[in-house]
Amino acid sequence: MPTSFRNLVQIKGDGIYATEEHLERCRIWLYTPGNNYTNYQICWKAPARGTAVIEIWGAGGSGARMCCCGGGLPGNAGAYSKKAIRVESGCYVCGAVGFSCGNADAICFRGCSDATGVTWTGNCGASGCLCAQGGAGGRSFCTTGTSLYCCFAANGYCSRGPYNDNCGTICNYFGGIWIACGYGGDVNRCGGFSCTAFLGCQGPCICSFTYHVATPPGYVSKCGGVVVFGTENSNEFSNWSGQGAHQHQSALNAQSRQPTHGIPWSYCWGFGGGCGCYDNEGCYTGVGPGYPGTPPNPCPEVRDHGRRGGHGAIRIRFIEGQ
Repeated sequence: MPTSFRNLVQIKGDGIYATEEHLERCRIWLYTPGNNYTNYQICWKAPARGTAVIEIWGAGGSGARMCCCGGGLPGNAGAYSKKAIRVESGCYVCGAVGFSCGNADAICFRGCSDATGVTWTGNCGASGCLCAQGGAGGRSFCTTGTSLYCCFAANGYCSRGPYNDNCGTICNYFGGIWIACGYGGDVNRCGGFSCTAFLGCQGPCICSFTYHVATPPGYVSKCGGVVVFGTENSNEFSNWSGQGAHQHQSALNAQSRQPTHGIPWSYCWGFGGGCGCYDNEGCYTGVGPGYPGTPPNPCPEVRDHGRRGGHGAIRIRFIEGQ
């Protein structure tokens, strides 16, 4: 006997409205900047006696502007720290949320993003503090013919290669580059560093570049991770200048156990895709707290500002009476 439409809807509905078994049984506060131009300080007051589980992330490093031809490295991830403290009613946990580097007009290197830090005093027992450093930004170079691998290797960056014809992999790490680490917690994790595989042996050959972008600890995994993706000279959702942001977000969703979407929406008529040539493209964050930004992909006579890293965050989970 055929199944009725009503029965089919009921069957599907039973699955959709199943009991949620994964919610945390507590109250949660999450603090992260609400805009890209104002830093953020917080002061949380414990509502009762209990346990406060504090987690913090430093801001992610930003990709750096390049004006002509060439490319660069992604930023590094922010650090992570976590601590559980006993609190009484009226205990204060105060701190500052790290800001990522938004100086989109800075060419070659934006610097290191801000740390996130918290302290606790008052009815919290012994006072204490946590710090999660911000990630270093990625550096970029201009070249029209020389391999980008050679440019970075000659400046002391950690490299693997050359594989052939001066192609190879460069990581955003050398003696003067910041690796963000966490301090003061029961759990402290460093943010990790990102890399670019320059497999196109001429300067502007982004269709042969592969980006290995670090992800911060404390999200998908306790120790962080890496997403890997490539770019094209141009495609239906992004210009040459602006490549990387869509692919990065798609890879982050694929890494997650609870993905929300595959790739940001864009339209091909009138072109509503990505473009890195405007200052604004390097001023806003398109990724979550602690995540680094992608590097620039400038084409001849068109600049690319790279993408800004995610700001830091403070998360407080309060368990009353425990």
